[in-house]
Amino acid sequence: MIGIRTPQVPLFEVGNVFDLKLAAASFHSQLANAAPRLFKDQDFAAFYNDKLGRPSVPPSLLALTLLLQHEAGVSDEEAIERTAYDLRWAAVLRKEAGQPLCAKSTLQLFRAHLILHPEVHTIFVSSIKEAKRAGVLKGTALKIAVDTKPIRGRGAVQDTFNLLATGIRQLGRAIARTQEYTLDDFLHAHDLHRYTSASLKGSADIDWSDEAAKEALLTQVVADAKRLLALAPLSDPEVGKAAQLLQQLLLQDVQVSTTPDGAEKAQVKEGTAQGRIPSATDPDIRHGRKSASKRFNGHKGSIAVDEDSQIIVGLEVLAGDAGDATDVLTLVEQVEANTELAVAETTGDCAYGGGPTRAAFAEAERDLLAKVPQEASRNGLFAKSAFEIDLENERVTCPAGQVTTTFSTTPEGGKTFLFGSVCADCPLRALCTTSKTGRSVSVHPQEAMLQSARAYQRTPEGRARLRERVVVEHRLARLSQLGISQARYAGRKKTRFQLAMACALANFRWVWNWEARQMATANTASAQNRLSEQPDTSLRGRILACFGFLLSLRSILVPRACAGMSSRRSWASPGD
Repeated sequence: MIGIRTPQVPLFEVGNVFDLKLAAASFHSQLANAAPRLFKDQDFAAFYNDKLGRPSVPPSLLALTLLLQHEAGVSDEEAIERTAYDLRWAAVLRKEAGQPLCAKSTLQLFRAHLILHPEVHTIFVSSIKEAKRAGVLKGTALKIAVDTKPIRGRGAVQDTFNLLATGIRQLGRAIARTQEYTLDDFLHAHDLHRYTSASLKGSADIDWSDEAAKEALLTQVVADAKRLLALAPLSDPEVGKAAQLLQQLLLQDVQVSTTPDGAEKAQVKEGTAQGRIPSATDPDIRHGRKSASKRFNGHKGSIAVDEDSQIIVGLEVLAGDAGDATDVLTLVEQVEANTELAVAETTGDCAYGGGPTRAAFAEAERDLLAKVPQEASRNGLFAKSAFEIDLENERVTCPAGQVTTTFSTTPEGGKTFLFGSVCADCPLRALCTTSKTGRSVSVHPQEAMLQSARAYQRTPEGRARLRERVVVEHRLARLSQLGISQARYAGRKKTRFQLAMACALANFRWVWNWEARQMATANTASAQNRLSEQPDTSLRGRILACFGFLLSLRSILVPRACAGMSSRRSWASPGD
């Protein structure tokens, strides 16, 4: 049954017992002031039964504890201890010191509910509501900037030998549980003792420079894996999950062939399989790259930021090997649901500027502003931009003035224009192509959109608009400070929860600091107004006041005297 937070402050609440004064600009002071309005217990009612059980710890307090935990970057155990012995935490939670808020398992269960029910993202959405309340996020339509950030995975990344060994141990552990064995006893009972060590490569007594010895060991590992898979009771969910993972590891990394004598021989596959799993302890990890030189193993955090307010208004966690623009339209729709405002325009870098993404936005009748990706290098030969492409008349003109209307159509709807024999005697051939059949030019299915985008990004307005997306870079830098570069948990769903908490913290602090600056400005202006309206009673002020009075008196008397002299001269006789 859901517990309800009472508005009444406990008698021995930390503020009543200790003379505690939190620094006004600190996170704890800001959170303590905002805590009563941020979360309602009924926002989390989906996690509780209306009639069964005793009243729980109020979920609004658990949500505050999670915010405090992620801001401090501490473990669950330390977080519970801090609710009892950190006076700042007790002040935020409005409780007495010395008593923990709840058991560690209660906090873990609450977090598990938030992870399993991503639609109940009250904590992150509350930060957006706080921005709207303060007047930071306003208007009727948003212009958002989108980008991604690599998040290193939690699981250990291993080579093929240790990866398969870990998969065998995990399946062995799951089967041993069903038979009430310990893992070591189960492995010894089925002649799998070589996998009791944490590292197969560390315990295997072979010459790792000998390719034949390595192949022999890999062949044995594959045979052991297949034998273990045959023993697995797949009706058990945990066993079935472990068996499926081991099968995936075998398929992605191992190539099995048959020798002339009928025996099987296993070899490590050349290259990297698409979607390869590099970690058995965190199967959601993928090999990814943020650029040609920056590689990582993990996930990609995707966020959307309102350009005017710099509030993070949408988030998602993608596979590490996914493109930055993956599901970006879904992210835009999420932004509208989170903010209850329409998205007027979406801005991204060149990773979002490809033809398919532009076509998807056009089909959805949404505006996308993104730089067109640069053309691939052709080793000093003429780039595609050197050719004049006439889409209306379906013809292409080369730098030498040759024109072709000959083309073939690609399955995706694009066209490949062929110059063929006209390249044979062309004086610019050496600068254009090395192909015996002449130069060809590929025209994208969305070539018209790409040409229009290229033209716009060359204009001063286009360059200025594209620079406005820098706000998303600032917010990603802030998320790095909050630890989002490294996953705290294994699995993409849990990492999404971590990203949501970091985004909520970034938003709350941004809003509260903005409010503090506005209040300071208003107080300064008010103080100046009061000073200008009140007399200065100091000695210096009295002297200045007297001096001002004399000046004002002089301004009155001197003109009158001059006027009298002037009038007397006007009527006096010249002889006088």
